[in-house]
Amino acid sequence: MPEFLKGTITDIGIAQNVDKLHRDIIEFQKQTNPILEEMVLQQCNSGTVHKAALRTALPAVAWRMLNKGIKPGKSGKRQETFTCGQMMAMAQIDEDEVVLNGGDEYRLAENRAFQIQMNNTMARTLFYGDEKVNPAGFTGLGAYYYSLVKANCEAADYVFDAGGTGSSLTSLWFVVWDAATIHGIFPQNTKAGFEYRDNGRVKAYDDAGAEYYVLEAQYKWYLGLAVKDYRYASRVANIDVTAANAGFLDLLIAAYNRLENVSLGKAAIYCNRSVKTLLDKLAQSKANVNLSVETYAGKPTTQFWGIPVRVCDGILNAESQVV
Repeated sequence: MPEFLKGTITDIGIAQNVDKLHRDIIEFQKQTNPILEEMVLQQCNSGTVHKAALRTALPAVAWRMLNKGIKPGKSGKRQETFTCGQMMAMAQIDEDEVVLNGGDEYRLAENRAFQIQMNNTMARTLFYGDEKVNPAGFTGLGAYYYSLVKANCEAADYVFDAGGTGSSLTSLWFVVWDAATIHGIFPQNTKAGFEYRDNGRVKAYDDAGAEYYVLEAQYKWYLGLAVKDYRYASRVANIDVTAANAGFLDLLIAAYNRLENVSLGKAAIYCNRSVKTLLDKLAQSKANVNLSVETYAGKPTTQFWGIPVRVCDGILNAESQVV
């Protein structure tokens, strides 16, 4: 079986020896999307899909006496297929606007707005994506950790109830990224999932149908998510930030301890700014021993038991209650 590339988005770019333009795109995406700090990516093993055999049961083993045999065992497995979505942005700027505002540097700055929005869309999809609703995207974590009831949701034991009700709620997520647990996927023959093309000077039309010329750049981002083992993520759902207090940390402890093995991969916590602000305030309490502010990757970072807390604007404050 061929060896498929795996690692962080930076690792993939280095392994593929991508050109400077794509290196710059990858670096900018990483700088503006905290998820890409820890997220492990793996190259798809079948075009734009990734096929994996997921273990459903451990094999039987036995103690053996001399001159006595044992029966062979076999682990239970099922085949799953995870798919990539393709996101595209067409950045068009009036050619005279570019000339009047400084040329290529202005164009690059304007184009980066499209890259930022691609990051926002990727982050939102990572938590809320569902191919049954939007077949062009990919299925995110929320489609696996969506209920507190085991009969309804295989991963229900990894969903924790913060007690909020209504539809103005949010969630906090633990994820342990690794090629054997949960990871992103990208197709072969792409530069870490990205494709960029400068289409140059092309004709455009205003609302009245009149012609003018723009400079056009085309961005593509292929990405998917493979949840190979749901025991390596947990969700604290139904968080009402206005009602959360110091007892909130008990839920984080429970969600952490439910994870199978935090040391197996790159662990991170994801929440929006409201929850991050709450955690930062709790970290300042002298009585708190669970949260700390440490230097992580050269930046002051709030950590829970050594796991960095990442702000993700893709996580909403408008979630409905998980039941």
